[in-house]
Amino acid sequence: MNTTQTSKGEQLISIQINVLKEDYEPLVKKELNKLKQKAQIPGFRPGMVPFGMIKKMYGAQATIEVLNDLVSKTLNNYILENKLDLVGYPLSDPDHQEPVDFETQEAVNFYFEAALRPEIKVDYKKIKIDFAHVIADDAAIDKTVEELIERNPNITHPETVGEEDIVELKVREAENGQELEGGFKKDYVLLDIKDIRTKTNKKKFIGKPVGSEFIVNLSVMLGSNEKAAKILGQDAPADSDYNVIIDDIRHEEKHELNEEFFKLIFSDKEIKDVDAFRAAVKEEMERQYANETDRILFTKMIDALVDSTPFVLPDAFLKRWIYENNQGKLSMEDIEKNYEANYNKGLRWQLIEDSIVKDNMELAITEEEVRGFLRSQIFPGLNYETMDDDMKGRIDKIVENYLKNEEQINNVKNQMADIKMTNFLKTKLTINYTDQTYDEFIKDLEKETKQEPKKATRKRKTANS
Repeated sequence: MNTTQTSKGEQLISIQINVLKEDYEPLVKKELNKLKQKAQIPGFRPGMVPFGMIKKMYGAQATIEVLNDLVSKTLNNYILENKLDLVGYPLSDPDHQEPVDFETQEAVNFYFEAALRPEIKVDYKKIKIDFAHVIADDAAIDKTVEELIERNPNITHPETVGEEDIVELKVREAENGQELEGGFKKDYVLLDIKDIRTKTNKKKFIGKPVGSEFIVNLSVMLGSNEKAAKILGQDAPADSDYNVIIDDIRHEEKHELNEEFFKLIFSDKEIKDVDAFRAAVKEEMERQYANETDRILFTKMIDALVDSTPFVLPDAFLKRWIYENNQGKLSMEDIEKNYEANYNKGLRWQLIEDSIVKDNMELAITEEEVRGFLRSQIFPGLNYETMDDDMKGRIDKIVENYLKNEEQINNVKNQMADIKMTNFLKTKLTINYTDQTYDEFIKDLEKETKQEPKKATRKRKTANS
């Protein structure tokens, strides 16, 4: 058996594998003997079917299977031994493959076409990008402060229910003034007294202490079955009576802008006055703006790198490869139509990205980094390093369960890789920032994205894969 390689032009090669009869016939005979032992043919005892009959019945199929396996292993070994850095995987070479007659030919030739990965040199210095630095102006800060006050009320627990309170209830389905055995029940229901329609119904709650219980029809009190279902759940019986037990009383008031409120919002900071609080809000808003706009910036950086990093790709081969890789889900007409705007750009960025990671291995994603990222996402705000061994063990067990979901982990790796690459490119490319408010940024973005083509998807590799 002999394997040779010839050039078919820039970044494209043909690999020929010459297989002699003496290379595959013993393997075919071995497979046919296995079939002979298993074959069950009327008139013959198991294992006693004549070899000639087995060969006539299964010889062609066995020969093809043996050759496919032999050629596949030979091709893979050749790629590894010669350290061929390929784009995609080899395909049958349509320019050379010829009909085969196993009966008369002493040797069979197999031809494969493969695309070599081009040499890529990224010139970061010549890339300049204009982009927005999104700032939080006074109006945006005012709005955010108001939202923080609304979302973080000062909660007290009065002794009796008032007209502005929220009650925490246990509910039990009732009939004829008594709890219904086996009926619907729920141990945590929140009812805002302001949502009760009439003063008469509100009086059933007003002035009642924790522990009080009485029969009510929540659908009648709130004005509809839908409103009752909203607090009880969709599985609760419509328009039923319920025995309600007041478990807790909550009174909510707006916080004053004082040190207590500042500590509630920024527990890790010492903030003494409103100006310092607004400065902290501004800093946090702009940090969140940066996280959001970095995704847009990353797309612009990809576009700039693809446009400014020229290299040759064997497009005809890659179109065939895309077709084969999608297993008939895409037609060649679809691929031709979208190749330049979609597939070509996606492939070029993937090759550029691989080249950047190869030269900067700190960009590769390690399995331990994935675990750390998952810990921070599942348990935000917790410091893993300061935990005791028992707590670490519990968290690690939860993380390991997440790691069993391959699709979920691939999404995490993609997210991490994008973050790493974004931060890396921000230090390498020249980015000219212009201050904009968030509303101004969104308006400009909407104008740009109306014409933006669909991006190609791509797979990621970890440092260990």
